[in-house]
Amino acid sequence: MSFDRELGRRLAVGSIVVFLFALVAYIAVSFLAVIVFAVFLYYAVRPIYRTLERFGLPRRIRAMLALVLFGIPFIVLLMYTVAVIAIETQVLLEAYDIQDEFLDELFTEIDLTGFEFEEIQAMLAEAATQASLGVVFVSLVGTISVVSGAIVQMLILVVLTYYMLIDGPRLMSWLLTNYDESGILRAYRDGVDPELSMTLFGNIVNVFVTAIVGVVTFYLYNFFAPPAVHVPFPALVGALAGIGSLIPVIGIKLVYVPVAILLAVNAWMTGDLSLLIPVGIFVAVSGVFVDFIPDFFIRAHISGKQTHTGMLLVSYIIGPVVFGFYGLFLAPILLILVINAVTVLLPYVLSGEQTDNRQTRLGEFTELSEDESIPSSRTVPASEEDGVALRR
Repeated sequence: MSFDRELGRRLAVGSIVVFLFALVAYIAVSFLAVIVFAVFLYYAVRPIYRTLERFGLPRRIRAMLALVLFGIPFIVLLMYTVAVIAIETQVLLEAYDIQDEFLDELFTEIDLTGFEFEEIQAMLAEAATQASLGVVFVSLVGTISVVSGAIVQMLILVVLTYYMLIDGPRLMSWLLTNYDESGILRAYRDGVDPELSMTLFGNIVNVFVTAIVGVVTFYLYNFFAPPAVHVPFPALVGALAGIGSLIPVIGIKLVYVPVAILLAVNAWMTGDLSLLIPVGIFVAVSGVFVDFIPDFFIRAHISGKQTHTGMLLVSYIIGPVVFGFYGLFLAPILLILVINAVTVLLPYVLSGEQTDNRQTRLGEFTELSEDESIPSSRTVPASEEDGVALRR
């Protein structure tokens, strides 16, 4: 009977824990975009945070410097790109008299953290068409409410990243020490953590370098090129090239190739075929300085080592489709979590034992012919270990 009472008390306490966890999960889902950006920024600025340790600075000072020098500039760049896209898209749509529904849909798709672009647009339009002081006041209050909400979410983003930098490792150590008797979660952490760090840090550095090189390159091109084949909005195109570098292999090409086609069409329509020469120079310069050099010298050296490039590319494409804009950051995180779950957690679940099979790069597997088989009784040499891993 005492056992039943003890079990009942444990179930009661467990129900309280489940309720609290469910409440926290509900709140987390409400701020999912902010949390995703916080995780992204944490892994992106952590190498800077750790580098500053060699100067003997306190961890709080290092966290603030890492955010000020690297994290916040990236957020500003992202917000600037979205704002410029919104403004220039408005100009383009008005020039071609395209319906506003398309613009509203675009704003919804590029919305980062619930910032209601269309709501602000409607408020400003109402205030502009009605001279009533009361209407203007109500519209102003509504706009302030929307903007203040965005500021609050931005504050949450910075605060979350800051405390993950200074207290995240200690919290993780405490959890593993108290709740990971088997050691499997520690092995999972040891697989996920460095891969997330390398992948996300390499991506954010590539964004900065590509954007800066792109802006400088396009402005220099416009300085020497004839006006008929100038790059429209070179700052915008350069910023988009930086954001596009998040998608491996084809991301930057999705920016400068359409621009090159537009310039070639302009040159053709002027009737002066000699203008195709600077267009060709634009393609060559963009391909070398904006596309190849940053990708070769940055991504190849500081990007992830285990995550398959093709799978990463697919995750960058599917992520925004499923989750919205923040899926561009959430998808690679989920991909790395799933890969390590398959290579670390799943073998433990099936066998009850930890394995050292951490192979995730497909290029190192041996291809199995149709008539090839492995007798279960023979010992497999170490040189054939990867092939056995694939056949299992």
